[in-house]
Amino acid sequence: MKSEEKSSERVANQLDGKRGWVVTAACFMAAFLTDGITFCFGLILFELIQVFDEPVEKVAWIPSFLLGIQLLSGPLASALSNRFGFRAVIVSGSVLGFAGLTCSSFAPSVDVLFLTVGLMCGVAFGLVWTPAVVAVSYFENRRSLATGVVMCGSGMGTFVFAPFIYWLLENYALRGTFLILGALYLNCAAVGAFFRPMKRVGRKSHGTVIKLNMKRRQCKTTRELLENTEVSMLALERGQSDVSTEECVIEEELRPADLVEDGTKQVDVLCATDQMESSRNRSIFKFSLFRSPSFVLVCTSSFVQLLGSFVPYVYLTAYAIDMGISKEAASFLLSIVGVTNTVGNIAVGALTSHPKVSVLLTNNIALSLEGLLLIACPLFTTYGALVFFAVMYGLCSSCISVCRPILMGEMLGFDNVNNAFGFVLMFYGLASFIGIPLAGHLYGTYGDYNGTFYFAGSVVFVAGAICYPLACIKNKDNEA
Repeated sequence: MKSEEKSSERVANQLDGKRGWVVTAACFMAAFLTDGITFCFGLILFELIQVFDEPVEKVAWIPSFLLGIQLLSGPLASALSNRFGFRAVIVSGSVLGFAGLTCSSFAPSVDVLFLTVGLMCGVAFGLVWTPAVVAVSYFENRRSLATGVVMCGSGMGTFVFAPFIYWLLENYALRGTFLILGALYLNCAAVGAFFRPMKRVGRKSHGTVIKLNMKRRQCKTTRELLENTEVSMLALERGQSDVSTEECVIEEELRPADLVEDGTKQVDVLCATDQMESSRNRSIFKFSLFRSPSFVLVCTSSFVQLLGSFVPYVYLTAYAIDMGISKEAASFLLSIVGVTNTVGNIAVGALTSHPKVSVLLTNNIALSLEGLLLIACPLFTTYGALVFFAVMYGLCSSCISVCRPILMGEMLGFDNVNNAFGFVLMFYGLASFIGIPLAGHLYGTYGDYNGTFYFAGSVVFVAGAICYPLACIKNKDNEA
């Protein structure tokens, strides 16, 4: 049918076209602002210790709350995105983040910062970051590359915000730094405006033949017919169990001459079943995903991984200062992690786009190497050695951040990435409530950061080992 071919062509132009790259640029900026502040909060951490005269063990709970609540709000952000769309969620998150950072500048104690930074900014950052990562559903053929570009925002944010926050603290002190960061974060509202909703029409394979019953004198068009009659299916091509008129796109207009004497007419109606259809028809929380053994294993690995993988962002600067390196040079290590993470995101995104490259194997190798690298960190005692550590850590973390959403899409179908990634972020959040404070407790107990990095590396390595059986489990799922 010519009309169907035109619809398919229109969808193809929308998916891998200019709009997708505009949204990708907006996702990049959202990740740039959100992760730039989150990953460089370790620089603010030690300013808080000095200003409020509190021990490291207590202050370390603030970035733990910030990251934990940000990630725990992943399912909420996914559900709200399904219901209201990416644009509304991101704009709301930017306003809440602005309020949280602004209120933090007036906080009289660390306890208040648990509310303003931990809770308010945590929820806000989750509402912005989660839609930014999963919005690459505007792509089909270049999804891996688009994911890599978006995740570059995290690396570039770390690269830029590390020296920027150091400069703010030196010139505007702690409270001025919070005010300026709050004003910057409000720009996510402008970024969210670029997330235009796109309704995607299903292809012929999505079609369902239905029977429409009516009186000839009541309706003159197929749309009127659908709105005023009950729909009963005669043929169902893809195993759908129900169809509503709101899910249907009319491909054939009804004419009075088409009606037979009993007032019935068979019409081909294409049902939009893709992820980018009208959000009000989707399930908010897809708990059925946990029926997949592969997904359960990924969630377990994600939980174990986040017990240790965020530790360098919080404690690497402090460890370098303990090694006798100046504060300014130590803060630059985070910038090195950021720029190598950016390069890695682009390289890994392009690499995993090749059909012969296994995303699962890339993910597993990166987790194992990152774990070994963290275990070896106490051996790096000079600035040159720590620069090498920062470069390698940035590359490994970029592999994981790019591969994880793509891996879930391959295992569960890309229609389920939004909900699946939200659940994974929830496990990330639960782990961050344990990993960062526990790492700080190890420092308080032993008086150095050796135990902190031994712990972090061990759990990340275990997380990689958990993922290695995924290939076999995935094959069994496919056979079943």
